[in-house]
Amino acid sequence: MHGSDTDEASAEAPAVGDRVGEPVVEPAVGEAAASTTAAAHARLNGIDRATRRDRVSSILVAVGAGPHTGATVDVAREVADATDAWLELFHVVPSDEALVDGDATAVDGEADGADEYAAAGDRLLDAARDRLGDFDRVDRWLVEDRTAAGAIVEQSPYYDLVVVGAPTTGTVGRFVFGSTTDTVIEDAEVPVVVVEADGETSLDVG
Repeated sequence: MHGSDTDEASAEAPAVGDRVGEPVVEPAVGEAAASTTAAAHARLNGIDRATRRDRVSSILVAVGAGPHTGATVDVAREVADATDAWLELFHVVPSDEALVDGDATAVDGEADGADEYAAAGDRLLDAARDRLGDFDRVDRWLVEDRTAAGAIVEQSPYYDLVVVGAPTTGTVGRFVFGSTTDTVIEDAEVPVVVVEADGETSLDVG
């Protein structure tokens, strides 16, 4: 069963794109949650941080290795379709300082952790782009930082909305989505949508 913690528009309501001058963030997220079969829930947080509630022109989409990422990309696309927004597929890999300080560990136990993380990040971004199909208002960005939460929060002012997956576990997933989700919800300067998948929706990076 799909759902959202936002108020969903009735079937008779006009499409989001037709609501000129009216709030679009809440209805766009509600409709995206309802129409995305891969998503169980999409929760909108911090709507009071929206500079303009009647427009979404850019969306930062956190891409990781967790089970919710496919659904996260799907929901972001639905919101972008409804609002004519641009998507930025955003993946954070640990910086050399993070690896040295023990904030993250090498992927698969390899000594050269930074290169392994970068290669894994590129594969994830490629898979996320592939999942978008013919959607063409999209860029991708691989960023090195000490923490994923810090990178997402730092970039949040440049977007109208941030979309992240629900918390998960695992080495790469924990770095990207462990306590990151809560930190982003609390500290991002724009509204944050947290997506929980209906089952496993990890990106295929094989």
